[in-house]
Amino acid sequence: MRTFQFKSILRKYGQSYTLKRNGEGDYDADGVWIPANANPKKLKGSIQPISAKLRAAEGGNYSESDRMLFTVYNHTDGDLINHAGTQFRVVESPEREYSDVNQYVLRKVVANAPV
Repeated sequence: MRTFQFKSILRKYGQSYTLKRNGEGDYDADGVWIPANANPKKLKGSIQPISAKLRAAEGGNYSESDRMLFTVYNHTDGDLINHAGTQFRVVESPEREYSDVNQYVLRKVVANAPV
């Protein structure tokens, strides 16, 4: 299968963002749980608004504050992304075998959102 090479476009037009991935915690000698520190990591990619066509096709599942991330790095669902003062959570990672760039759906994190 032929793969498309988009890495050079991201290198030229990409923007920096910060990844905060929570690590595994551990128990201390007294048996108290100590959560791991989230080590921020600077990465580069392209964060774009979700198109109106995709928002309409998904029946209102996405809002205007949600974004798409295109990057060469691998992320997992639940990773926190900080970009331009806004925090996003990776919620979806579609399979892309035909490209050297990964695509992720980012949902804006709202501090006091109802559950």
